[in-house]
Amino acid sequence: MYRANDRELRQLLSIIEKLGRSTDSRPLRQSIADDLLQLLQADMLASFVWNDHLHQFEDVAFVNMSASNLDHYQAHFQYCDPITSLLQARRTATLVNEIMAQPELEKTEFYNDFLRVDGLKWGINLYAYEGSLNIGDLRIWRGTARPPFGEREVALLDMLSPHFTNSLVNARSLADLRGKVSGWHDMWEHHPNACFILGGDLLQTHQNEAARALYQTLLPWEQQSLLNQITRQVKGVPGAEIWEGYRLSVAKGTQPLQPGQPGQPCCMVQINPRSRLVIDRQWILQRFKITAKESDICLWIMRGLSDQQIAEHALLSIWTVRTHIKSIFAKLGITCRSELTHLITSTIAEIQVGRGPANQQVKPALNARVASITIE
Repeated sequence: MYRANDRELRQLLSIIEKLGRSTDSRPLRQSIADDLLQLLQADMLASFVWNDHLHQFEDVAFVNMSASNLDHYQAHFQYCDPITSLLQARRTATLVNEIMAQPELEKTEFYNDFLRVDGLKWGINLYAYEGSLNIGDLRIWRGTARPPFGEREVALLDMLSPHFTNSLVNARSLADLRGKVSGWHDMWEHHPNACFILGGDLLQTHQNEAARALYQTLLPWEQQSLLNQITRQVKGVPGAEIWEGYRLSVAKGTQPLQPGQPGQPCCMVQINPRSRLVIDRQWILQRFKITAKESDICLWIMRGLSDQQIAEHALLSIWTVRTHIKSIFAKLGITCRSELTHLITSTIAEIQVGRGPANQQVKPALNARVASITIE
C-alpha cells in the first residue's frame, strides 16, 4: 500500500482546506484543479456533475482542455463514451486502463475524435456518491509525454475522496437551500453543521440547532469573537475564513429568515470543523529518531500521564520508564515534559498568544479541535 510522504500530505491538506472555502459546486471543483494536477503530476482535468433526472453529465469545471471540445463531449461524445459508465460504477479511484486496455481505447471514436484532440492519453477517474447518487467526479489525464498513472495516484485520490465527497454533499445541500422557499427553514434548522443566517443589514442573526449548541459551549468573549469573525467573513475581509479550529464558508441568496416569511436578502455562514491531524506512534516515528516504545511514551506524556501511570500502562517498572524518558530527552535535545509537548505540537501548528482578555483562560475544548492523540 502506498504511503504518502510529508510533501504529499501537505499538498493534500492544502486541497482539503480549499474544499472548505466554497459552497458552490463548480467553484469548489475549479479551486482544487491546479493543485490536483501538481499533486498527481498530471496535465489535464475535467470535472462534471451527473444529472440523474436527465441521465447526462453537466456543469463542467476544467483545466488545460478546450471549451469547444468539452461542448462536443456534452452534446455528443458522452452518449458514445465507452469507458465513463463503467468508471462511474466504481466507488474508488480507478485507472482508465483497468476498464479498457490502452490499445483498445485508442481504436475508438471517443479516443480519436475527443480525447486525442486535447492530447489526453493516460486517465484516472474518481466518482463521488451520496448514497446511491453520483454527485460529481474528477477525470484526470496525462499527455503522451508522461508515463501512465499508477498505485501512487490511485492512493492519493482515495485519500482525498471522503473530503471531496463531503464538500460536494454540503454544496448540494446549500444549493437546495438557496433554490427552495417551501420547507427551507426546516432544512436549514436541522443541517448537521452550525449555520448562522444574517439579514441584509448584518444586524439580524439567526442560528440553527447546531449553531445554538456550539454557541452555548463558548465563553462570552468567545461568543463575541465568533460573531465578529462571521461579520468579517460576510464582508470579505481577507483571512476571516478561519476562527479557532473552524473554517467559515459563506453562501449568499434570498431566503425567508423565519417560516412563513417572504424571501429576503441574507447570508448563510456555515461553521465547518477543520480536519484534525491524528498524532500516533507512526506519525512520531516518521519525524523523530526514537524507538517505537519511546514513541508510545511520548504519547502518554502528551496525554498528561505521570511516570507511575505510564509504567502501569506499559507494563514496565517506573525505573525503566524513567530511563526511556531520559533517552527521549537526550535524542530530542530537550529537558522536560513541557518542551516535549511544545516540540511535537509546534511541528503541526503555529501557537499564537494575544486574542481575548488577558485574564480569560481558553477552555481545553478549543485546543482539542486542532489534533487528536492516539495511543495504540
